Amino acid sequence: MARKGSTINNSITGERITWVETASDTNGARLVCDFSVRAGGKLPVTHLHPQQTERFEMTSGLFWIKRNGEVNVLGPGDTITIAQGEPHTWWNEGAETAHMRVTFTPALNTETFLEQFFGLCNDGRAKADGTPAFLQIMAMANRFQIYVAGPPVIVQKSLSFVLGGIARMLGYKPYYPEYSAEH
Repeated sequence: MARKGSTINNSITGERITWVETASDTNGARLVCDFSVRAGGKLPVTHLHPQQTERFEMTSGLFWIKRNGEVNVLGPGDTITIAQGEPHTWWNEGAETAHMRVTFTPALNTETFLEQFFGLCNDGRAKADGTPAFLQIMAMANRFQIYVAGPPVIVQKSLSFVLGGIARMLGYKPYYPEYSAEH
């Protein structure tokens, strides 16, 4: 379970998160973390949060965010807010680690998703770029309300319902207790 001041790392994507305010600290209103991405670090897929905004406030380094087909390069002092349902991805092609504060509103169960995603990557349960297996994604998608960009969310929810059941029969789980304790 995420605790204020604790840190998690993702060895594949180059992410590091220190929890500033957790869902339990804010009664679910928001999740705030200090977030850094090493040079060359990147998120493996373009994704969206149908019921959540995501705000990035840069403190140092450079950071690239692509949303709606447009690439934004952020530097110290820059802020960008990703609207609910807006497809986006990010990466750091700069020479130094990028540091920022990220706020998710509302918190939903995003901290648990991040703990799960980082755990899968760190334990070698993801591809070399950090993408979990397709059936792993299907097992988790509806639980965490984070979807890949492209197919309509309703289609992904339906696929996740059907294929998530098959995935669970094959040993994939929507939640792994070794990576985080649920609230």
